[in-house]
Amino acid sequence: MAGGGRVAALDGRRPSDSTARARIRRPKRRLSVGAGHMTTRDSPPELADAYEVIGRFSSTWYESILQLPPGLDRAVSSTYLLLRAIDEVEDHPRLSVETRVRLLRGISGVLQEQRREPDFSVPLHGCEGRLPDVSLRIGDWMELSPVDIAPRIQETAATMAERMASWAADGWPVRTQADFERYAYAVIGTVVLLLCDLWTWFDGTPVDRSLGIGYARALQALNVYGDREEDLARGVDLWPDGWTEADMRRYAQRQLSLGERFVDSLPRHCPGRDFCHGILNKARSVLPPSAEVART
Repeated sequence: MAGGGRVAALDGRRPSDSTARARIRRPKRRLSVGAGHMTTRDSPPELADAYEVIGRFSSTWYESILQLPPGLDRAVSSTYLLLRAIDEVEDHPRLSVETRVRLLRGISGVLQEQRREPDFSVPLHGCEGRLPDVSLRIGDWMELSPVDIAPRIQETAATMAERMASWAADGWPVRTQADFERYAYAVIGTVVLLLCDLWTWFDGTPVDRSLGIGYARALQALNVYGDREEDLARGVDLWPDGWTEADMRRYAQRQLSLGERFVDSLPRHCPGRDFCHGILNKARSVLPPSAEVART
């Protein structure tokens, strides 16, 4: 992925659409404790549609979102699809850097307007035939968010689009560990902080956001470690100068300990605990068995 993949850091390695559809096991969606189960066919049409689109890109998010309770599932679905829409613009292999920067800044501007019926026709004009459907439907994903948390979700998406425009314009300059951590915060730390806010918004769960930053750094380190060959083939080097595989593994392992503390700090009743645990386990699977750190 040209920029390392904002949403991909939470996905694990992203399959093609056809592969994703073939391999995704569609679990039942929990309606509420003690209230039975509801499948995706029983979901409101707009939410069932969102599930279908998410399933094309990420089995990790698809299966995790289906286990979330009503309300939270809608908020997290909106979050994923907004960020995926932005990611697909930034990562587009046939758009020039200048075009991607213009699109991203235009999208950010519309998101900052905080309208319930946004109009993305101006920033997307001229690229309708080149952008994927998930990006062209960004207005649908914005309207999917629950009204009382929508401004927070839109704020993160707007910030992400603006940051991705700046990083793309600068050529993704990562030279030092400080550069890498600034990059990791920009592309995934912001997302994890939003998830923290969603857990608190849903049921008042207290969340240690400092540990959340370690969780985010671990995810991004594991993502760029797993995507090393693909990134280099595309002419993108997201590792600090002079770092070897052993250096990146050691860094990821240090951050993994914070990531595990973050997950363990979430109350067992919090739906975000299983969600974050599953994503972390998926991400750490890129490490060779001998390099994995046992949970303490």
